[in-house]
Amino acid sequence: MKPWPPPPIQQFERLKVTDGLLINAQRWQLAHQYHRHYHNAYYQSLHQPGIVCGLEVRITSAPAEVTAKFRDDRWVEIQPGIGIDLFGNFIVVPKAETYRIASEVATEEPLMVYLVARFRDPDELKTRRTDERVTETFRIDEKTTPPSQGDVELCRILLKPGKVQLENPKDVFFPSYNNLDLRYRLQAQSRPQAIVQVAAYKKPVVSAQEFGSLMIPVRDDSEQNRIVSNLTYLLQSVAGLYPHLQGSDEIGQLTLQPTDGENVLEYDLIFLSDRQWQSLNDPEIELLRKYVESGGVLLIEASTQGTAIEELTNVKQELDKAIADIGDDLQLWGQRQELEAEREAIATDLAKEISNITQLFQDLTSAWETPLESLEQLNRNHPLRTKPFLFSALPSINQQPIQLLIGGGIIVIIGSLSSAWGLDENLSVSRETIRTAQEMGINILHYAWRRRQLMGSQRLGDTMSSISDQPQSSKRTARDRLFDQLADDQPSKPSKPSRRDDLFDKLS
Repeated sequence: MKPWPPPPIQQFERLKVTDGLLINAQRWQLAHQYHRHYHNAYYQSLHQPGIVCGLEVRITSAPAEVTAKFRDDRWVEIQPGIGIDLFGNFIVVPKAETYRIASEVATEEPLMVYLVARFRDPDELKTRRTDERVTETFRIDEKTTPPSQGDVELCRILLKPGKVQLENPKDVFFPSYNNLDLRYRLQAQSRPQAIVQVAAYKKPVVSAQEFGSLMIPVRDDSEQNRIVSNLTYLLQSVAGLYPHLQGSDEIGQLTLQPTDGENVLEYDLIFLSDRQWQSLNDPEIELLRKYVESGGVLLIEASTQGTAIEELTNVKQELDKAIADIGDDLQLWGQRQELEAEREAIATDLAKEISNITQLFQDLTSAWETPLESLEQLNRNHPLRTKPFLFSALPSINQQPIQLLIGGGIIVIIGSLSSAWGLDENLSVSRETIRTAQEMGINILHYAWRRRQLMGSQRLGDTMSSISDQPQSSKRTARDRLFDQLADDQPSKPSKPSRRDDLFDKLS
C-alpha cells in the first residue's frame, strides 16, 4: 500500500454573503471553489484514490484511421468507467478509448510502463470555447515511473527489449514480458488508519580480505533475501487480518551509513537479525540510537538455532512427553519422580541460559537508557500483548517458545518468530502457527506505529544530527559476547546428561 499524503494544512475561505451583495464571476468562482476545496480535503482525509467501476484494459488492433507506421501490436483499449484521484476529483471515461503504448526499451534491461488516467480541470485547459457549460475531462497517459498523486493506475506492462507485441497473460496472477499486468489496480476505498513503513538492514558490500587472522567475507545475500521475504509476507497479511492498519508495498533496505540519517525517519520499524547486529560498527549503532530516540522501533531477532537454548528446550519437551506417557502408573512412579526432578533441573538451566542472554542485552542497552524487560514482567495490558490481538502466552515456533524483551523502542525476540510469517522451504509450518506468528507480528507493527505517533516529531531536529565524526570502537562489547554465545557451534550441555541418558534408556 502506498502512503498517500494527507490534505494540505490550510484554512478555508468562503464568500461572506450579505443583503445587496453584487454577484460577479469572481465572487461566483470563490463560492464554488470553497465547496470544491472542502470536498477534496474531505475525500483526501478519509479515502484513497482508485477505480470506482469499469476502466478495464484489453488488447486491441490498431484503429483503421492511423497511418501504417503505427499499425502494430502495441494498442490497448480502455473501457468506459469511473475513477477518483487522491484529491477527490472524478475521472469519467464515457466511451471506450484506444491508446498506443509508445515507450521504447533503450537498454538490455526490461522497462516497466504504467498506464494511468488523470483528471483534467477545464479551467486549466487553454481553449477558445465560450460555451456556458464546460465538461470536466480526463487524460490517458503512460509513464516509466510509478504513478504519482494525481494518477489512477489502469495497468502496467513490463516491456522486453526488441520488438514489442502485447499479449494477454497466460496466468493473470503471474504475468510475463509484454503482458497486461492488472494486479495493481486499486479500488477506491476508505483510507486505512495508518500505513506502516518497515525497513531491513542491508550490510554494505565488502570484499573478502584477510587482516592477520581476521577474514572479512563477501556479503551473503541469502540471509537478506530471507529477511525481506518474511517481512513481505507479514505486511501482506496485515490487510486481511487487521484492515485498520496496512503495510507498505516495499520493504526498505538501509545500509545505516551517514547518508541514511534522514532516510531512517521514513520507517516505523527497522528489523535486524542477530548476525547483522553483531556486524554493526559504532557509527551505525549511534544512528540507530538516535532513530529510537526519535520514535522509531528497532526489532532484533536472536535465533536460538544451534544454541544451548534449543537443545535444552528439546530435552524438556522429551521429558514432558515421557512423563505424560507414564501417567499415573504406580509401577513406574519412581521413574516419574526421577524424570520430574530432571525436568526441573533442565528448566532451571534453560531459565539460566535465557537469563544470560537477557543480561547481555541489558548490558548492551544500558548506554541507551532503555533497560529491557521481559513481556511477562510488564503490565498484563501492555500493547504488545493486547493490541490488536490478545495473547495470554507467546507463540511457539517449531515447538520452541519465543521470548520478548522490550525496552522503549527496542524489541528483542529470542526465537525464530519471523520464520513463521510466511512459507518455509518444506511447506511444513502449520496454518495455525503461521496465523499466530503473523498476529504477533501485527501487534509489533501496531506498537511501532503507535509509539511513533505518540512521540511525534518533537525531537527529530536534535536526534538526527550528523554522526560522521563518531569514532569506531575496537573494543569487544557485550554485544559481541552475546552473539559469540548465540553463534557457538558447540552449545553447552544440559545438567546431568549421563543421568538423563540413563533415564531414557530405562524408558526405551
